[in-house]
Amino acid sequence: MSTAKCLRIPTGAVPGLEPTDYIPADGLKSGEPNERGLSFYADQTGQLDAGVWECEPNKHVIEAAPYDEFVYLLEGHIDVIDEDGGVETYKAGDSFMMPRGCKCTWDVKAPVRKLYVVLTADDYKG
Repeated sequence: MSTAKCLRIPTGAVPGLEPTDYIPADGLKSGEPNERGLSFYADQTGQLDAGVWECEPNKHVIEAAPYDEFVYLLEGHIDVIDEDGGVETYKAGDSFMMPRGCKCTWDVKAPVRKLYVVLTADDYKG
């Protein structure tokens, strides 16, 4: 019999968020992100992580996303600009996938709080 249980990840204010440094200093183009987050689940392999992350308005470049990430935006406004200059706007209630290797710019227009699920595992070979 399994002892695993479903786990609630909060969607409201989360006390105890810790400073993070996911935005590389050399990728920051403007603003002061003051990013913070908290992981609520990591699988036994360390390749799957889910939690809450938030930051202040800023603009930063992601040269090549090092993992696949699902994002559900709880608060805020982000314009994601792709390599060709195309813009997708995401606001509270929107969700999106950022695939590994994605090169884009996040223009965070309003303070953001998101639920994330990150997968760092190698490509599935079947």
